[in-house]
Amino acid sequence: MKHNKYPKLFEKGYIGNLKVKNRIIRNSMGTYLADGNMYVGDRTIKAGAEAASGGAGVVFMDNCTIKEMYHMGLCAANDTYIPGLSMLAEAIKDHGALAGMQLSHPGRDTGFVGGTEVVAASSVTFEPWYEAGAALPKPLTIDEIHDLVDKYGQAALRCKKAGFDLVEVHGAGGCLPTNFLSPNDNQRNDMYGGSLHNRMRFLVEIVRSIKKYCGNNYPISIKLSIDDCEPNGIRVEETVEVAKVLEKEGVSMLNLMMGTHAVVYPSTGFYDINIYLSQAKQIKDAVQIPCMVGLGVQTASLAESILESGQGDFIALAKQEIADCNWPNKVKNNQEDDIRPCIKCLVGCTDNGIIGHHPIRCAVNPTVYKYYEDKYPQAKVVKNVAVIGAGPAGMEAALTLVKRGHKVTVYEKRKIGGTLHEASSADYKKDIKLFINYYEKQAQKYHLNIIQEEATYDTIVNGGYDACIIATGGKPRTLDVNGLETGKVTYALNYLNGEVKFDGENALVIGGGITGAEVAVELAKEGKKVTIIEVMDQFLALPSAVIPAYQMAVEQAGVKVITGHRLDYVDHDQAIIVDRFGNKKELKADGGIVISAGFMPQLELQEKLEEETDIEVYTVGDAKKVRQIIDATHEGYAVARMI
Repeated sequence: MKHNKYPKLFEKGYIGNLKVKNRIIRNSMGTYLADGNMYVGDRTIKAGAEAASGGAGVVFMDNCTIKEMYHMGLCAANDTYIPGLSMLAEAIKDHGALAGMQLSHPGRDTGFVGGTEVVAASSVTFEPWYEAGAALPKPLTIDEIHDLVDKYGQAALRCKKAGFDLVEVHGAGGCLPTNFLSPNDNQRNDMYGGSLHNRMRFLVEIVRSIKKYCGNNYPISIKLSIDDCEPNGIRVEETVEVAKVLEKEGVSMLNLMMGTHAVVYPSTGFYDINIYLSQAKQIKDAVQIPCMVGLGVQTASLAESILESGQGDFIALAKQEIADCNWPNKVKNNQEDDIRPCIKCLVGCTDNGIIGHHPIRCAVNPTVYKYYEDKYPQAKVVKNVAVIGAGPAGMEAALTLVKRGHKVTVYEKRKIGGTLHEASSADYKKDIKLFINYYEKQAQKYHLNIIQEEATYDTIVNGGYDACIIATGGKPRTLDVNGLETGKVTYALNYLNGEVKFDGENALVIGGGITGAEVAVELAKEGKKVTIIEVMDQFLALPSAVIPAYQMAVEQAGVKVITGHRLDYVDHDQAIIVDRFGNKKELKADGGIVISAGFMPQLELQEKLEEETDIEVYTVGDAKKVRQIIDATHEGYAVARMI
């Protein structure tokens, strides 16, 4: 029976000889959940079962290296790994999905995932990585290439013996096969370098090796970067030709992505997904085998439109499945308001996970992979709790408290979401609006008592509350600079929420963090000449995978950046900046000055309540310490779980 709203998404499909119950595939992503030396442990098994229970047709849980090496995933290098892999495959299939396993060798990216044996087609790596101290790969010899090709086949056979219904070769993202495919990374002059025919030889030999060990009918998927978005790298024209050859070699499906581990902006809101979809369509039109697409898909309506327009045959969900592994079932059962949406921040999954070498976390879902505790244990003693602030920390706390059975009152002087509204004002941050909408819908579902007023000490003391969670967010850091009152001056939040706009041509942004970069880009869109003034020597110093996307946006907007200077004083339409040596510069500021000097915690109410009452008091999120959305949601959840 066809689904009444999303008939294509819940239509059965085929991957080789496999019948898939719907068009949703849980895409592979390294998790750091493995035990010890990359063996399957309880956490991985539970994650696989959880993903399958969520309703995906195929689950690729984690991935396996083909040889023993430090990695973010699992391993299939010898037969001792088969028992654990078999338990994972069984768990996935017992919960209603087909079990897939991705085979990988990180190649030049080995150092990126914490390994030490860095090899590739040639001694070439991503230049910014090299400048940051990354090891240059050792070029593989012909014998070493042949040995690795054989190892892919042996690893695939182990996965087949373990019960996996299909395997996928990670031939994208900067992994070893892409080091051969890329005309930039591959500088060889032998049978594995030069022409595209030679550069794809390694990948073709891998496919043949898997078929040799597993038989011609065992389904193989290949993950490809349509365009690696690196200088002089892989482009769609060559990927189309690679796809044609792979089809002839008997590959059953192509998994299409954009970018690499080094260039992740296609996974952010800065990237226009239509570019990806149009190029995916070029590949799909060139082959008869199914193509899996899904870069940045969060909503069922987008997934359905992709399938309906013929841009893909299956929808790949990785980050969105981490945010909410029940996405397929919630969509199928008309519960889309209950879906936690990925906001494409890359903080929990990439910064904390892949780069940080920690088990993956998620900014919008503080319960991800926390199998060591009940998510929402029922309260032993029901308490009357006040939550001050309905931003991400406050809302996560309030919803957790209600689910546990407590009586909750939320005080919010503006609206649900708090400063998420300012954070989502730029078009490339619009995904945060989905998160705000999620909280609004959950507030309605759980009948949260939200009072639209600013709570004070007296409000809490006179309210009869047993506990109070303060989630008021941070307050803007003000500057003590002479002459601010003479110029067109405002603070970042006031600009981003639309309260203040300035006429004039030349605008200054004081502060070179992410918020300052966002303000600068938005000012530039108004047609202004924009200059960012940053007191530190480095612009956008925060270590994050998304920083290059901001740097690119600032550069493309024509924004000028001056580091090592602070605002000294303002004289009407002029601003004077000074460096650490006292050297001063005068800049035009007729188009306004927007101060983005960061935020400060607000601890005063907590201190007073603790000193003068016996109410349990907790401060969470930026009110406690200025950080990121992930810290706010996780802290709100953790505190509410303790009460």
